[in-house]
Amino acid sequence: MFKHLANQSGLSLERLASLCEVAEAGSIGQASRGDVNKQSQLSRQIAELEAVFGVELLARQSRPFRLTAQGKELAQVSRQFFQSVDDLQKQAGGEAQRVVVGAGETLIQWLLFPACEAMQKQTTGIVFAFKNLDSARLVDGLQKGEVDFALIRKEEVPPSLMHAGDWLYSHVAFVPKALSRITTELKIEELARLPWAVLEGQGHFRQFLESKARAQGIKLNAALECSSYTQVAMAIQTGRYAGFLPAFAMDAAFAPGSAILQRQTEKGLRYERKLTLAWREATTRARPIVEKLIPAIRTQLGKIL
Repeated sequence: MFKHLANQSGLSLERLASLCEVAEAGSIGQASRGDVNKQSQLSRQIAELEAVFGVELLARQSRPFRLTAQGKELAQVSRQFFQSVDDLQKQAGGEAQRVVVGAGETLIQWLLFPACEAMQKQTTGIVFAFKNLDSARLVDGLQKGEVDFALIRKEEVPPSLMHAGDWLYSHVAFVPKALSRITTELKIEELARLPWAVLEGQGHFRQFLESKARAQGIKLNAALECSSYTQVAMAIQTGRYAGFLPAFAMDAAFAPGSAILQRQTEKGLRYERKLTLAWREATTRARPIVEKLIPAIRTQLGKIL
């Protein structure tokens, strides 16, 4: 059935693997890492594949050389093939299969680590590889087949991807007792009174807090800027800063009996998001292990959330 294609002199597993390498790196230059000889080899191998398929796989009109749409499509199909064969080889040899899970750093540390640890106690033969990526790169990684499944905000999932799970979580205030022993709902005016550890930049939640403060004629007291929620949690633990974290952070980030108060926010400060598991249908078709893991990981996440 595929004999004619398989007998093409310019088609080989090595050439297809090189195409995948360029696709993952983003360009020939990045894939070769400054090695002129390797850059020349990759360019030649892709040219040989172009001769086989009769289409341009590499855009050479501008630098750096990147794959065309057809090149990306062929790389995606090739990656799926290599992954399926690799799974079969590892199964036959009794080796663990590698499953790539994507999410932001906070979700990896506080949700996926414990969920996957519980999974590994129940199911042998799996190695989880975590990728800390923002939403845009998560979606791109899922669509390219570089990420098997991801925990992502539901509104970020495009129609081209499958998803399951609908976990609603809210942001709450964590205040050291050294700063305040009040346990009632946090009021908007406390945004100016307490020293807050916040995420740097102008993300959705920071803009939300600043807009609520402006509406009350006050200014958010951003006393410390952090690059992740895990850093915010560390700042709170010093006892010198308050901070907003997802509600599930209490058990994940703070030891039992710690001098940290979890305070719900008044109605005007309530901020909720939804999480879901997302994946590409082609991934589950090609990798039975991923299809098996998705409902199991949903169950574990449901216990935490």
